[in-house]
Amino acid sequence: MQGKTISGAIGSAAVARHIGMLAAATGRPVAALVVQADALDRINHSAGMAAGDAVLAELARRVESFAADEFGHDCLVARIDGPRFLFVPPAGTATAALEAQQRALHAMLAQPLVGDPHGRVAIRLALAEFSADKPFETTLMQASEALRRPAAKRDGAQVTAALAGNEVVLRYQPQYSMADGAMVGVEALLRWQHPELGMLGAAPLVTAAAASGLDCQLTAHAHRVALAEIAAWPAALADLRVALNVTAADLGDSGFARRFAAMVADTGLDASRFTLELTEQAMLAEPDRAADQLAELRTLGARIAIDDFGTGYSSLSLLAQLPIDYLKIDSGFTRALGGSDRDRIVVRAIVELARALGLSVIAEGVESEEQRDMLAALGVDFWQGFWASGPVAGEELASLI
Repeated sequence: MQGKTISGAIGSAAVARHIGMLAAATGRPVAALVVQADALDRINHSAGMAAGDAVLAELARRVESFAADEFGHDCLVARIDGPRFLFVPPAGTATAALEAQQRALHAMLAQPLVGDPHGRVAIRLALAEFSADKPFETTLMQASEALRRPAAKRDGAQVTAALAGNEVVLRYQPQYSMADGAMVGVEALLRWQHPELGMLGAAPLVTAAAASGLDCQLTAHAHRVALAEIAAWPAALADLRVALNVTAADLGDSGFARRFAAMVADTGLDASRFTLELTEQAMLAEPDRAADQLAELRTLGARIAIDDFGTGYSSLSLLAQLPIDYLKIDSGFTRALGGSDRDRIVVRAIVELARALGLSVIAEGVESEEQRDMLAALGVDFWQGFWASGPVAGEELASLI
């Protein structure tokens, strides 16, 4: 029998009863896997709750498919709450057997889900053993704690191996001028060339780095890879600006700007070619230190952009105080342009705010000529999106000029 799905709070109670019956029937603890989608809020903020629900539906479908393929009968896949699912195998499945299957399930879930083409959502799994002498909710809470606070040793080893094995690769998405349609820059996007799973989005590696305190090491490695590639680009690409992403941890490190300047100098590149992108959340984490770091980067000639603008918790006073050059409109706003007038009003308000502050505006997620034209009419300066090109390897950029 194929896996079945129970949703919501009713699902939690029903699963507890199901597990209780299995434990009573076998006289042994019941092994199960807790599956959680991390960073789902980015999808909800950028594309709406419906898109987040579609990601969860796809996650459930994949777990059910795995259950049917690997066990074939009497499996249960239940959505406990929010982005958490519980997979209960057939009665009598040994813990060791399920632990061996955990890696295979993770491989299936690691590929970007429908509605999440850039791999922004990371999937975590934890093994749980439910026994008759411990309340269901207690075991579930302990497994969930393991998901929220993953073992730093495991994640650190994963990130360290990826860095040492040259598994961190960069792809570059072109950015175009509204004025004349010329390619004026690219955004460098991290990808993980996993030795077993193939090319993955950044989310699994970024999540592991954050959990193990290796955020800054991952950023520094990605920047070194990007700078080395850019230094080798042909003359046709010499005028392209390059946007590099930075995290809250980078801005909280007082030596970040100095080290970035040294990396740029080592490659012989001009720092004025670079734009450093940070999210609103990163900007707000430590505003005073962020201001110092951004001011130092601006002194080098680099420019600063706020990524996914409008999806976080903006502080307009900080926006006015910090040395910023660009606002990037999140792709969710771009997709919504064909909807109500309110969506266009929000974009227009962002553009007008930028103009008042002397900033330029870049729109992400352009997937049609109609969207590009609507953004141009609203006063957006630059755009990027799959309508022109997705992220490509550096050697492919010259053919797109």
